[in-house]
Amino acid sequence: MEKPIYQVIEKDIKEKINKGELQKGDMIQSENELKEIYHVSRMTVRQALNNLVNEGYLYRHKGKGTFVNHLKIEKKIQGLLGFSEEMKKMNRKVSNKIISIELLPADIEVSTKLFINQGDEVYLVERVRYGDDIPVLFERLYVPKNLFKAIDENIMQGSFYDYVEKDLQLKISYSIQTIEAKVADSKISELLEVQKQSPILYISLNTFLDNGRPFEYVKSYYRADQYRFIQHAMR
Repeated sequence: MEKPIYQVIEKDIKEKINKGELQKGDMIQSENELKEIYHVSRMTVRQALNNLVNEGYLYRHKGKGTFVNHLKIEKKIQGLLGFSEEMKKMNRKVSNKIISIELLPADIEVSTKLFINQGDEVYLVERVRYGDDIPVLFERLYVPKNLFKAIDENIMQGSFYDYVEKDLQLKISYSIQTIEAKVADSKISELLEVQKQSPILYISLNTFLDNGRPFEYVKSYYRADQYRFIQHAMR
Protein backbone atom coordinates (compact mmCIF):
# COMPACT_ATOMS: atom_id res chain seq x y z
CA MET A 1 0.00 0.00 0.00
CA GLU A 2 1.45 3.34 -1.06
CA LYS A 3 2.02 6.03 1.53
CA PRO A 4 -0.09 9.19 1.34
CA ILE A 5 1.86 11.85 -0.55
CA TYR A 6 2.13 14.15 2.48
CA GLN A 7 4.04 11.36 4.28
CA VAL A 8 6.38 11.07 1.28
CA ILE A 9 7.12 14.80 1.53
CA GLU A 10 7.74 14.46 5.28
CA LYS A 11 10.08 11.48 4.72
CA ASP A 12 12.06 13.32 2.04
CA ILE A 13 12.60 16.40 4.23
CA LYS A 14 13.52 14.29 7.28
CA GLU A 15 16.09 12.37 5.22
CA LYS A 16 17.65 15.61 3.98
CA ILE A 17 17.93 16.86 7.56
CA ASN A 18 19.36 13.57 8.84
CA LYS A 19 21.91 13.41 6.00
CA GLY A 20 22.97 17.01 6.57
CA GLU A 21 21.71 18.23 3.20
CA LEU A 22 19.51 20.61 5.17
CA GLN A 23 21.28 22.29 8.09
CA LYS A 24 20.00 23.98 11.23
CA GLY A 25 18.53 27.35 10.25
CA ASP A 26 18.18 26.55 6.53
CA MET A 27 14.96 27.78 4.96
CA ILE A 28 12.65 25.16 3.46
CA GLN A 29 11.24 25.72 -0.02
CA SER A 30 7.93 27.56 -0.07
CA GLU A 31 4.59 25.78 -0.18
CA ASN A 32 4.16 26.85 -3.80
CA GLU A 33 7.58 25.48 -4.78
CA LEU A 34 6.95 22.15 -3.01
CA LYS A 35 3.52 21.96 -4.61
CA GLU A 36 5.14 22.14 -8.06
CA ILE A 37 7.91 19.65 -7.17
CA TYR A 38 5.52 16.98 -5.87
CA HIS A 39 2.59 17.81 -8.15
CA VAL A 40 0.14 18.02 -5.26
CA SER A 41 -2.19 20.58 -3.77
CA ARG A 42 -0.95 23.31 -1.47
CA MET A 43 -3.12 21.78 1.30
CA THR A 44 -1.16 18.51 1.04
CA VAL A 45 2.15 20.37 1.31
CA ARG A 46 0.87 22.34 4.28
CA GLN A 47 -0.19 19.15 6.06
CA ALA A 48 3.32 17.72 5.65
CA LEU A 49 4.99 20.90 6.90
CA ASN A 50 2.57 21.20 9.83
CA ASN A 51 3.40 17.65 10.89
CA LEU A 52 7.15 18.36 10.69
CA VAL A 53 6.69 21.53 12.75
CA ASN A 54 4.69 19.65 15.37
CA GLU A 55 7.38 16.94 15.52
CA GLY A 56 10.09 19.57 16.00
CA TYR A 57 11.95 19.12 12.71
CA LEU A 58 10.93 22.55 11.42
CA TYR A 59 9.79 25.87 12.81
CA ARG A 60 8.00 28.83 11.27
CA HIS A 61 9.26 32.41 11.45
CA LYS A 62 6.32 34.73 10.79
CA GLY A 63 6.74 36.71 7.59
CA LYS A 64 9.99 34.94 6.68
CA GLY A 65 9.31 31.27 6.05
CA THR A 66 9.80 27.75 7.41
CA PHE A 67 13.22 26.69 8.67
CA VAL A 68 15.11 23.63 9.91
CA ASN A 69 14.80 23.64 13.67
CA HIS A 70 17.51 24.13 16.24
CA LEU A 71 18.01 21.39 18.79
CA LYS A 72 15.11 21.53 21.21
CA ILE A 73 15.81 23.36 24.43
CA GLU A 74 16.12 20.78 27.18
CA LYS A 75 14.43 21.84 30.39
CA LYS A 76 15.25 19.55 33.27
CA ILE A 77 12.19 19.27 35.49
CA GLN A 78 14.19 18.48 38.61
CA GLY A 79 16.54 21.49 38.19
CA LEU A 80 15.92 25.18 38.73
CA LEU A 81 17.43 27.20 35.90
CA GLY A 82 16.15 30.49 34.62
CA PHE A 83 15.45 31.00 30.93
CA SER A 84 18.66 32.99 30.36
CA GLU A 85 20.69 30.20 31.97
CA GLU A 86 19.01 27.58 29.74
CA MET A 87 19.77 29.62 26.62
CA LYS A 88 23.39 30.10 27.66
CA LYS A 89 23.81 26.31 27.97
CA MET A 90 22.45 25.92 24.43
CA ASN A 91 24.67 28.75 23.09
CA ARG A 92 21.60 30.66 21.98
CA LYS A 93 21.23 34.43 22.07
CA VAL A 94 18.68 35.68 24.61
CA SER A 95 16.32 38.60 24.12
CA ASN A 96 13.01 39.68 25.63
CA LYS A 97 10.03 41.67 24.40
CA ILE A 98 8.08 43.33 27.19
CA ILE A 99 4.36 43.31 26.40
CA SER A 100 3.18 45.06 29.58
CA ILE A 101 4.04 45.82 33.20
CA GLU A 102 1.18 46.76 35.52
CA LEU A 103 0.42 47.02 39.20
CA LEU A 104 -2.84 45.37 40.24
CA PRO A 105 -4.58 43.80 43.27
CA ALA A 106 -3.93 40.11 43.77
CA ASP A 107 -6.88 37.78 43.20
CA ILE A 108 -7.45 34.62 45.24
CA GLU A 109 -5.24 32.44 43.05
CA VAL A 110 -2.25 34.82 43.00
CA SER A 111 -2.49 35.78 46.68
CA THR A 112 -2.56 32.10 47.67
CA LYS A 113 0.53 31.36 45.57
CA LEU A 114 2.47 34.35 46.91
CA PHE A 115 1.41 34.03 50.59
CA ILE A 116 -0.11 37.52 50.62
CA ASN A 117 -3.58 38.90 51.29
CA GLN A 118 -6.16 39.09 48.56
CA GLY A 119 -6.12 42.66 47.26
CA ASP A 120 -2.43 43.25 48.06
CA GLU A 121 -0.62 44.82 45.14
CA VAL A 122 1.41 42.68 42.75
CA TYR A 123 3.30 43.43 39.58
CA LEU A 124 2.13 41.54 36.52
CA VAL A 125 4.76 41.36 33.80
CA GLU A 126 3.94 39.91 30.39
CA ARG A 127 6.88 39.20 28.13
CA VAL A 128 7.90 37.07 25.17
CA ARG A 129 11.29 35.39 25.46
CA TYR A 130 13.46 34.68 22.44
CA GLY A 131 16.31 32.28 21.67
CA ASP A 132 18.25 33.30 18.55
CA ASP A 133 15.40 35.68 17.63
CA ILE A 134 12.83 32.85 17.72
CA PRO A 135 9.95 33.41 20.18
CA VAL A 136 10.07 30.31 22.36
CA LEU A 137 7.88 31.19 25.32
CA PHE A 138 5.38 33.73 26.59
CA GLU A 139 5.13 34.28 30.33
CA ARG A 140 2.90 36.05 32.81
CA LEU A 141 4.99 36.79 35.89
CA TYR A 142 3.43 37.88 39.20
CA VAL A 143 5.64 39.30 41.96
CA PRO A 144 4.57 40.95 45.26
CA LYS A 145 5.09 44.70 45.54
CA ASN A 146 5.99 44.39 49.23
CA LEU A 147 9.09 42.41 48.22
CA PHE A 148 9.94 44.24 44.99
CA LYS A 149 9.33 47.94 45.48
CA ALA A 150 9.79 48.76 41.81
CA ILE A 151 9.76 46.56 38.72
CA ASP A 152 10.49 48.24 35.42
CA GLU A 153 11.29 47.38 31.81
CA ASN A 154 15.04 47.72 32.34
CA ILE A 155 14.97 44.96 35.00
CA MET A 156 12.75 42.67 32.95
CA GLN A 157 14.82 42.99 29.78
CA GLY A 158 17.46 40.91 31.52
CA SER A 159 17.48 37.85 33.75
CA PHE A 160 15.01 38.24 36.62
CA TYR A 161 16.87 35.58 38.61
CA ASP A 162 20.12 37.54 38.23
CA TYR A 163 18.32 40.61 39.53
CA VAL A 164 16.96 38.71 42.54
CA GLU A 165 20.25 37.05 43.47
CA LYS A 166 22.87 39.60 42.41
CA ASP A 167 21.16 42.95 42.82
CA LEU A 168 18.89 42.18 45.77
CA GLN A 169 21.21 39.59 47.35
CA LEU A 170 18.36 37.12 47.92
CA LYS A 171 18.87 33.37 47.63
CA ILE A 172 16.57 31.32 45.42
CA SER A 173 15.94 27.89 46.89
CA TYR A 174 13.32 25.72 45.17
CA SER A 175 10.20 25.70 43.01
CA ILE A 176 6.94 23.84 42.62
CA GLN A 177 5.73 23.45 39.05
CA THR A 178 2.91 21.81 37.17
CA ILE A 179 3.03 20.95 33.47
CA GLU A 180 0.09 20.63 31.11
CA ALA A 181 -0.49 20.21 27.39
CA LYS A 182 -2.59 22.98 25.84
CA VAL A 183 -3.31 24.53 22.47
CA ALA A 184 -2.50 28.11 21.52
CA ASP A 185 -5.33 30.64 21.61
CA SER A 186 -5.36 33.74 19.39
CA LYS A 187 -3.10 35.83 21.64
CA ILE A 188 -0.55 33.08 22.32
CA SER A 189 -0.39 32.03 18.67
CA GLU A 190 0.29 35.62 17.60
CA LEU A 191 2.97 36.22 20.23
CA LEU A 192 4.74 32.89 19.65
CA GLU A 193 4.28 33.03 15.87
CA VAL A 194 2.53 29.67 15.63
CA GLN A 195 -0.81 28.71 14.17
CA LYS A 196 -3.89 28.98 16.35
CA GLN A 197 -4.63 25.64 18.07
CA SER A 198 -0.97 24.57 17.74
CA PRO A 199 0.22 22.36 20.62
CA ILE A 200 2.01 24.23 23.40
CA LEU A 201 3.39 23.29 26.80
CA TYR A 202 2.06 25.19 29.81
CA ILE A 203 3.89 25.44 33.13
CA SER A 204 2.71 27.16 36.28
CA LEU A 205 5.70 27.83 38.51
CA ASN A 206 5.86 28.90 42.16
CA THR A 207 9.42 29.76 43.23
CA PHE A 208 10.65 30.23 46.80
CA LEU A 209 13.55 31.91 48.59
CA ASP A 210 15.67 30.08 51.15
CA ASN A 211 13.51 31.50 53.95
CA GLY A 212 10.47 29.69 52.50
CA ARG A 213 8.85 32.81 51.09
CA PRO A 214 7.49 32.64 47.51
CA PHE A 215 8.78 35.53 45.40
CA GLU A 216 7.20 34.74 42.03
CA TYR A 217 4.26 32.97 40.45
CA VAL A 218 4.68 32.41 36.72
CA LYS A 219 2.39 31.11 34.00
CA SER A 220 4.50 30.16 30.99
CA TYR A 221 3.49 29.00 27.52
CA TYR A 222 6.22 27.16 25.60
CA ARG A 223 6.38 26.39 21.90
CA ALA A 224 6.24 22.61 21.66
CA ASP A 225 8.54 22.62 18.63
CA GLN A 226 11.26 24.37 20.64
CA TYR A 227 11.18 22.63 24.03
CA ARG A 228 11.34 19.20 25.52
CA PHE A 229 11.21 18.37 29.22
CA ILE A 230 13.51 15.83 30.85
CA GLN A 231 13.09 14.10 34.19
CA HIS A 232 15.52 11.68 35.80
CA ALA A 233 13.75 9.16 38.02
CA MET A 234 15.13 6.51 40.34
CA ARG A 235 13.39 3.59 41.96
